[in-house]
Amino acid sequence: MKLTSLVSEPPSRLLEASRIDLGKGGLWTHRLRGGPLRLSCTAGAVWITREGEPEDVVLEAGASYGGEGRGLLVVEALEPAQIAVARGEAAKTARAVLARAQGSWLVLLSLLALYVIWGSTYLAVSVALETLPPFLLAGTRFMTAGALLYGVLRLRGAPRPTLRQWGAAARVGVLLLVFGNGLVVVSQQWVSSGVAAVVVSTMPLWLALFATARGRGAAGGAAAGAPEVSRREWIGLLVGFAGAALLHLGGDLRAAHAGALLILLAPVSWALGSLYSRSLPLPEGPMAVAAEMLAGGAVMLGVSALSGEHLAAAPSSRSLLALAYLAVFGSIVALSAYTYLLRSTRPAIATSYAYVNPIVAIALGVLLGGERASATTWAAAAIVGAGVVIVSRR
Repeated sequence: MKLTSLVSEPPSRLLEASRIDLGKGGLWTHRLRGGPLRLSCTAGAVWITREGEPEDVVLEAGASYGGEGRGLLVVEALEPAQIAVARGEAAKTARAVLARAQGSWLVLLSLLALYVIWGSTYLAVSVALETLPPFLLAGTRFMTAGALLYGVLRLRGAPRPTLRQWGAAARVGVLLLVFGNGLVVVSQQWVSSGVAAVVVSTMPLWLALFATARGRGAAGGAAAGAPEVSRREWIGLLVGFAGAALLHLGGDLRAAHAGALLILLAPVSWALGSLYSRSLPLPEGPMAVAAEMLAGGAVMLGVSALSGEHLAAAPSSRSLLALAYLAVFGSIVALSAYTYLLRSTRPAIATSYAYVNPIVAIALGVLLGGERASATTWAAAAIVGAGVVIVSRR
């Protein structure tokens, strides 16, 4: 998208601009901290991508780019160019401080929701599978949750998704829900909730690999929505995965059926869907979650019908309660929190839940399922916690 003009921040809020000369292919990067910034192209043309924004922009001579926010800003010269950069004043207004504090609390609450709720869904799935077949269970879960969320949003005045947005939501829904979640549910017919959580915990590592590969394949070595993974994040990801793998030594986590190997594809698909969603024209806010669940749930029910799934008897009350929990909390609440984190934080932070969920899953097994946890299990928990701290620290 080319820009010939863009309203920038008021000059009164900005310090004097500094000028930077870039040769063709030259890069300039800046980490936005929430204050105002105005970037003007005074000669040539530059390409701009900003972390968290779905589209790139091209500034030609005389155009400006401005605003507030957080994330990594990358500028690449498409030809010999000069840019003028004016950063915000050092003193922040009370409104800006409050907005930043509110954003921090939302991030913390969203992370807490993912850590606790998604950690408990493994046990809930095991209970629901007692009397419900896997794709019927998953399809009903997401269709119910999607319909409820869609109805509430429409009543509150949210616009209907366009045909293009429905197509984008369907692609993400298939990757995240049909493959990313559906294969976990299918595999839990033969593996414990603990081994499922351990395998899924590899997802952040896959996401880091895909993000790096995508960035290297893009022009200038950077891709929109795919910030480069830092060395510190790599260390944290590897430490977290090592702790999750150590959980295998803490209990009986052996698969009992060849079909359980399908779970190995689940974190790969979830990572692809998470990265892919950052560059697609999805509906705004929670409507994206509703559309993804409706599309993914419809596909799952179709798979259920084609594979001949059926109810051998009426579902038990335990299974129905577990299904309700999965639909409301595991889908609407947690998936909304995950979508918010993907758009508001770095991928490594948004996906750090995958290292905490195994601990929650095993703890619930001890408290509610009568299982025992060895010393190795708790040692793994300490390593997992260290990995999360490394990844999340700025």
